[in-house]
Amino acid sequence: MEHSQEIIDKLVHLEIFSDFNSSDEEHRRLLKEVCQLLEPQSYNSGDVIIKEGDTGDTLYILYEGTVQIRRNTPSNDQFAVVNLTTEQNVFFGEVALIDRDTRSASVIAIENCKVLKLDGSRFKELCDKEPVLGYHVMYRISRRIASSLRRSNKEMMTLYEALLDEI
Repeated sequence: MEHSQEIIDKLVHLEIFSDFNSSDEEHRRLLKEVCQLLEPQSYNSGDVIIKEGDTGDTLYILYEGTVQIRRNTPSNDQFAVVNLTTEQNVFFGEVALIDRDTRSASVIAIENCKVLKLDGSRFKELCDKEPVLGYHVMYRISRRIASSLRRSNKEMMTLYEALLDEI
């Protein structure tokens, strides 16, 4: 993909690329490398971008539009978790940059959307060539996963305590 300054500016506002500064020459060079891997794709309102339970190897960056994150309950009822907009500097599927993952939620376009897709295996190849890029992105993803794990553990303990109170 063409490495326009607009896309580089978008990347530095994403949490996983937040260690990079678009005014730094070396950082800009690395971000241009990432831009070359990005593939734009459009979705219409109602389209499923990611389906919970599927295996995926792609990170998605929301470039235009609004999406809704949905999860399934144990009885397979679907509920909306949150709506996310372009202005929130949204990306999803980041675990795919580490390993092919089972998608933990569905992502639905609730208006026409444009995303930038980043293939996990191609990104890993770039990280082999540019380890500084890989280190910073993987560090940010690791922090995000650790935060999610802490939050899940806290929620599990809250549920456990509520269950004990009921018994």
